[in-house]
Amino acid sequence: MHPTFKNSFGVPVGHTAYSRKRATVTLTIIILNVLVYLITSYNNFFLESNDYWASIGGFIPSLISEPSQWYRLITSMFLHADLFHILFNMYFLYTFGRAVEEALGETRFLLLYFVSGIIASIFHAAFSFIGGPLSYVVPAIGASGAISGILGAYLILYPGTSLVVGTMLFMFPIFLPIKASYYLIFWFAMQILYGYTKAAGSTAVFAHAGGFIAGIALLPLLVDRARLSQLKFIEHIRTLPYLLFGHYRTEGLSTTTKIILAFLIIPLLIGSVFTLVLPLGQGAIKSVLVQYNYEGTSFSDYLVVQLPNVESYLSDASFDETKILLARLYAAKLLYNKTYANRELNLSNLSLELPVNVVLGSLTKIVNVNTTITYFKGSYDNDGFLSYGEGNLSTQLIIIQGYEIYLSYYPISYNFKISSSSISLSNIIRYTGIVSFVFAVTALITVFKKDKELTLVSEYY
Repeated sequence: MHPTFKNSFGVPVGHTAYSRKRATVTLTIIILNVLVYLITSYNNFFLESNDYWASIGGFIPSLISEPSQWYRLITSMFLHADLFHILFNMYFLYTFGRAVEEALGETRFLLLYFVSGIIASIFHAAFSFIGGPLSYVVPAIGASGAISGILGAYLILYPGTSLVVGTMLFMFPIFLPIKASYYLIFWFAMQILYGYTKAAGSTAVFAHAGGFIAGIALLPLLVDRARLSQLKFIEHIRTLPYLLFGHYRTEGLSTTTKIILAFLIIPLLIGSVFTLVLPLGQGAIKSVLVQYNYEGTSFSDYLVVQLPNVESYLSDASFDETKILLARLYAAKLLYNKTYANRELNLSNLSLELPVNVVLGSLTKIVNVNTTITYFKGSYDNDGFLSYGEGNLSTQLIIIQGYEIYLSYYPISYNFKISSSSISLSNIIRYTGIVSFVFAVTALITVFKKDKELTLVSEYY
């Protein structure tokens, strides 16, 4: 979900949480993520992944209402944008995941990881109204939502552990000891602040906040009480010499930590309530799947448009090839045409000069492009938008050099299939808002009522 853990005041370089054995699941998840990154980025010299993978595997909020697209809730966790994205994510997973896996055991840790990742995506969908319609079509990728769940669980299990945090002071690296609860609460606060102020750009910070909430909320359901009792006894033996010198250790989270966490969770609760009671939906949208073969290569792309301003959304497609295809179909009035509402259309051997808008700086020019539709077969919905279409077309390319515009001598050809469905943004916001509200309330209950029984390394007063 784009580089995330750099949004804190430093990078932890170690902690005092106790681990007795190799964290098999944590290491396996890291290996799988690295392998997927190598596969998706080798065309770009492993510096960044190809946009194609984000388009077919990233989590797109507008598609959450379509069961056939739910696989994205899982695949998005294994895709990363670039080298720094995966390095930071895997580093934080390794740093905090081992201790949480020790506390939960392999199977329960795996459940915490994946369910937190899924809930993180649901939070992202619920709060996408803050970013506007475009937020519903931008693919979110990365393991950070699931890792945020690990951080939330770590906060409850090990709030009193000491972290060594490395950061830069001017040009000099410095390393400072800090309590885990302080570091994690600060990071959590930054996600909420960035989310509501829109300061994080394309980073899905509400997914991070949602994953963190999920990790806290799920912990009481997943923890093995017998295992936890054994680990508490081991921790008691380890800290006994310090207790003899008079240090007093509280049970669970400190009162201050609970108040601060409540103060941070409440804005998420309020946001979730807004999604339930206010008309935040921005009308129905069209979710468009575009599949085509271009120059011997197969493409698959997704787009969200909102009527009637279809043309303004065409530039949001992931690939230039998709933009060209949709622009030609729109100019030919085959993508959206009110007169075709509830009708079917069949065309063959149609030659057209299509007017295409070309933006040059502050100027817009209309260029007539020769396009031939070999065949086209389409069905239109109540709004006159193409619900299913297939065909073949060839068209000239528009070539821009400086302020000069040229048309390619040889046309390019597309074999394409397009399908669309109407999606209510109000329903997406409402149902994901319900899930977000339930998890936020459960997290609050865990913080105030369950912390004593769950915490292994408590905070000091």
